[in-house]
Parts: sequence; C-alpha cells; structure tokens
Amino acid sequence: MRLFVAIDINDDVRKAVANLQRRLKDKMKNGNGLKWAEPENMHLTLKFLGETEENRIDEINTAIEIACDDKKAFEFSLSALGTFGRPAKVLWLGSEKPDERIVKLAADLEQALEQLGFEKENRPFSAHLTLGRVKDKGVDKNLRRTLKDCIKADVPQISVDTICLYKSQLTQDGPIYTLLRKIELKKDI
Repeated sequence: MRLFVAIDINDDVRKAVANLQRRLKDKMKNGNGLKWAEPENMHLTLKFLGETEENRIDEINTAIEIACDDKKAFEFSLSALGTFGRPAKVLWLGSEKPDERIVKLAADLEQALEQLGFEKENRPFSAHLTLGRVKDKGVDKNLRRTLKDCIKADVPQISVDTICLYKSQLTQDGPIYTLLRKIELKKDI
C-alpha cells in the first residue's frame, strides 16, 4: 500500500483554495492544460513513504508519535504562489518564508522514519498545497505570466493540531485517501 504523512486542512481553507483556483483559471488563457487538484482531497504532505508493507503500520505509527511527542499545536499561513520544475510541472500554494515550526516537524518526522529504513528526502522541505499539475507544456509561459500578475492568495491560516497517516490508492477517477491514524499535537492550556 502507498502511504504518506500529512496535515489535514479545514473546510474554510478548502473553500478559499477552491476560490483561488477559480480565479487562476479565469486569468489563464489555457487553464485546460492543468489538471486541477480537488480541494476535498487536499492535504499538506510532510513525508511520502511510498509502497509499504501493511505489517509496518504499527512501527510507522510509533515513529510518528515519537517525532510528534514534544510538538505543540500551531497555525501558519500559506500566501505565495509558485511552480516546481522547469518547465513548470506543479502549481502550488506555499509560504513566502518557511515557518520554523513546520520545518522542524517535517525534519523530525524525516529522521524518525529514516531510522525505519525509509529513504531520506534530498530536497529541502517546502510546505505547500498542490493546486494543479501541468499536463500541457504550452501552459508554462501563460502560467508564469499569470503568477507574475500576482493574484493575492487570501487563505485562512492552517491549523496544525493533528498529524495523519494516510493510505493512497490511485484510480482512473483520481486518488482515494484513507485515514489510517491521527495523532494529536499538544494544545496550549
């Protein structure tokens, strides 16, 4: 089974992201060259584990619990739009400047899961929501021009109060995500 560790986003964030996607589609001449992510499927991935044997779920849960043990719930903002790849392959909503708390959380999860034999990510962690994937290379210039016009990303803060382990099943109609475990972070009293 394919597994990943993520932060869920709430309905207010989902609505704001859907509105942002609509505004981007309206500004772009060829928005059809993008496969837009479904807001109801959005999450902020902290670590992709890939294909994993089902009998490893308990040890993965334990590693996540240990990595999260000293973490307190927090909120952070996503307000910057950008792309990954040249030409662009992914359109994302991320942070203008990295939030140290989420960077530390991702690093601690990375380390805990690396000890279980999961491959360490070589790229620096980038907290982001995937808005869409580029399917037509002709979209690249139009997309970059649209981003330069700088649509304001007005999205509520994301609450980081639980860390989730998900199973991802790829289908013709899109991915199906199944929650396997939810680990709560400490709340300030």
